[in-house]
Amino acid sequence: MDARALRAVTIPDMANIPIFCGKDCGGNACPLLATVEDGRVLRITSNPAAGTHIRGCARGFGLAAEQQAGDRLLKPLIRTGERGSGQFREAAWDEALDLVAGRLRSIQAEHGADSVLNLASAGSTSALHGTENLLARFLNLSGGCTVLRGSYSVGAGKFVLPYLFGPEWQQAGLDPATLAHARMIILWGANLLETRHGSELPQRLLEARRNGAEVVVVDPRRSATAKAAGTWWLPCRPGGDAALMLAVLYVLLTEGLADRAFLACHAEGFDRLERHVLGQDGGVPRSPSWAEPHCGIPAAGIEHFARAYAAAKPAMLLPGFSIQRVHAGEDSYRLAAALQLATGNTGRLGGSTGAPASRLPAPRVGTLPVPPCPGQPWVPTNRWPDAILDPQACGLSTGLRAVYSIGGNFLNQGSDLHKSIAAFRKLDFAVCHERSLTATARHCDVVLPAAHPLETEDIGLPWLGNFLAYRAPALPPRGESRSDYDILCDLAGRMGFGPAFSEGRSAAQWVRHFLDQSEVADPEAFRRTGVYLAPDQARVGLAGFARDPLAHPLGTPSGRVEIASEAYQLDTGFPAIPEWREPPRDPRHPLLLITPKSPRRTHSQGGHGPVPGHALDMHPDDAAARGIGAGDRVLLANDRGRAHLPVRLTADLAPGVVSLLEGVWPELDADGVDHAGSANLFTSTEGTAPSLGCVMGGVPVRVLRLA
Repeated sequence: MDARALRAVTIPDMANIPIFCGKDCGGNACPLLATVEDGRVLRITSNPAAGTHIRGCARGFGLAAEQQAGDRLLKPLIRTGERGSGQFREAAWDEALDLVAGRLRSIQAEHGADSVLNLASAGSTSALHGTENLLARFLNLSGGCTVLRGSYSVGAGKFVLPYLFGPEWQQAGLDPATLAHARMIILWGANLLETRHGSELPQRLLEARRNGAEVVVVDPRRSATAKAAGTWWLPCRPGGDAALMLAVLYVLLTEGLADRAFLACHAEGFDRLERHVLGQDGGVPRSPSWAEPHCGIPAAGIEHFARAYAAAKPAMLLPGFSIQRVHAGEDSYRLAAALQLATGNTGRLGGSTGAPASRLPAPRVGTLPVPPCPGQPWVPTNRWPDAILDPQACGLSTGLRAVYSIGGNFLNQGSDLHKSIAAFRKLDFAVCHERSLTATARHCDVVLPAAHPLETEDIGLPWLGNFLAYRAPALPPRGESRSDYDILCDLAGRMGFGPAFSEGRSAAQWVRHFLDQSEVADPEAFRRTGVYLAPDQARVGLAGFARDPLAHPLGTPSGRVEIASEAYQLDTGFPAIPEWREPPRDPRHPLLLITPKSPRRTHSQGGHGPVPGHALDMHPDDAAARGIGAGDRVLLANDRGRAHLPVRLTADLAPGVVSLLEGVWPELDADGVDHAGSANLFTSTEGTAPSLGCVMGGVPVRVLRLA
């Protein structure tokens, strides 16, 4: 069957077309409506069929402008200059696809399938056009590849949560409607109003606050969430979260505030953690006065918070991804679970397990299957540049000669940008799908123009919430752009496994096949309204286990939450109980850089400059000590990178911390100095141990005023 014939779609002849953006922002399946007239999208709004709480944001409302962007790639490109030069020529699809297929086949034949690195990310998250699944299916059917393990988002968390909860770690989340039952909501490094964590959670949080719930925001930065919803702000230093958590446990234990009966039934090894906290294992007591210099919170403030936390029944602790993207970030999540157990809030309506605000199963629906590839070599996501530059040091028996990248801008979002660029320059071949000439695309040999979400049909799978979203194609693909699925269909045909990849289905036929496998009783109503709401909208993660741990044991060795995990110690060599590990200090780089998300863009989408208002945020005391004034241009530097950018003074930061929003594309001069302010010039591929998850917060830097 001709792939071009499979590609045809019909644009619905209707004024309001159900869509979702599918961005990797934490919402990712926000039900929206596109008002279309005469082939133009007039506006995008939240879909009222989803109710009053599930709503979109500026990222989704801006899809039409994004689809019509002047820098949109509309034809395949083939590199003509040096990698990174931006010198390309336009090519016909047949020429570009023949080149990609031929180069991949020749590299696989000469060096083995494992010499190709699958460099996919979650730039699109959906049932069919989800970029990670699509590329994994394609490369596994081509004979295999080397894959990434872990993630930039929650690498340390994904590593450690199974040791805590067993296989049930993916059921340890909650539905947003349960926030209505919480008397206290603790947002520990979770900026819900800007990073979202689902399209329903922001509205539920604000409603809970209006109805009297206390909202405690633990964050080195007074975020928009802290300002709009916070009862009080605890400016914990990045990397100090575990110290603060241990000190809260100390207060609970020494003042008789811990729920001993609940701990006895639901926690394994808490007694060992208690001895550590109280200093009965040969160490010092982890008291509030001990924690104060490590976390930056006065001891009296820690005590006040701990007592209020214990008194609030139920209390919901929602840790953000940021507290595990630091040195020893694994133990922050382990201690968050311990705190919820100690206060008796695990599995309780209005409480939480201490796992991130996600991880309850979405409604049943089909997704694109990925065939297994036994024995597939892998590298930690954070260390892919090291694996290219020195494969043996990363445990690979085969050198990496080619990269296939879709759904991600790794030369902006990956760690240590100079090292990442050097890795791409070493490759024999690199290909990507893109909508604009990103830093990653500039370093590829072939760039294939990808369709925009407004141009494809799909089913949305939310990170958080018990619903599905539907997207109809609101507009035809611009220029010669094609969907990722159609591109890979054509390539698979050229490489000899087209029928296996497509299974004879067009994109539209896959979507209908997924709905046939789903719990959606009325697919036509789903397509018409754009939303399917499952019957139970207030699920509580691990509620059965909390209610009766004997009848509903976890899949851990003990059947309980493993606060002390012998398996963790055996597998990693790190202590069985969570501890606080002091981050490495460097007197040359005395300030700690954090890299928050921007509410205006999703990672690097829209991060090409000049970006209005982009600046380094700095506490006035830190600036005064360096002779820096508001608006001055400064040097931000460490051993990995240097940038020249303006500074903005704000008291909304913990002293000793500087903040630079991530996602802005670098503008490097001949000396390698960035003049735009790209945050990942300063981060490292080393990561945190034992997970090797990335460290994007608490990064040591220095700041100097430029003459």
